Amino acid sequence: MKILLNSQEVNIPSDLSEITLQQQIEFQEQHGNELDALAKSIAEMPDGIEKDLESVQLRLEQMFRTFSFYSGVDVQSLKESEFIDRIASIYYSCLHQLTEQESEMVLEQEFEWNGEIWEIAEPELKNGDRMLFGEFIDSKQIIQDMVGLGANRWECLIPLCAIFLRKKNEKYIESFSYEQSERRILMKSLPLNIALQVGFFLTGSLSLFSQTFHSSSPPQ
Repeated sequence: MKILLNSQEVNIPSDLSEITLQQQIEFQEQHGNELDALAKSIAEMPDGIEKDLESVQLRLEQMFRTFSFYSGVDVQSLKESEFIDRIASIYYSCLHQLTEQESEMVLEQEFEWNGEIWEIAEPELKNGDRMLFGEFIDSKQIIQDMVGLGANRWECLIPLCAIFLRKKNEKYIESFSYEQSERRILMKSLPLNIALQVGFFLTGSLSLFSQTFHSSSPPQ
């Protein structure tokens, strides 16, 4: 959604497909971690008027920071603006809706992006596995490394998307997982709606993979 703000045209996303994975990582680093910590501290407060007031303050802080990130306008300038009503209207009609889009997302496995068809590689425990052992080990090591570095879940999605999101009928190549590989760099520009699909799909598939593996293991 394009709007005029202080005589300058800015583009405010109204759909997850208009946000890149890299943008989401940058938002998390600049604002998300602090907002998450604040939300956690409020959740631990006893119920009452003070908690209610802090919750309202958190929602306002989230509104200003989110709007600031996508509009490029300083947070403090927004708080001091005489157009707060308009800022709130734009936020709740566009940016706030992104959370609902994420929760209502219908899972898919195939997507069109950059003029090509891409698909999520599905782990299967049977002959002709589409998920090779090497892919699993590569992704496991990446997650362990990034958790050890304190990386957020959005950062983890870049290498995981590089491994599991592929052009239709494309085979896995170990170099996809390399830190400076073309594939990982490309995944930074992946639309957030597709990146989330990869995360949701892998969470469900790897859980099923684990359950199936344990149930098919020989008794001790």
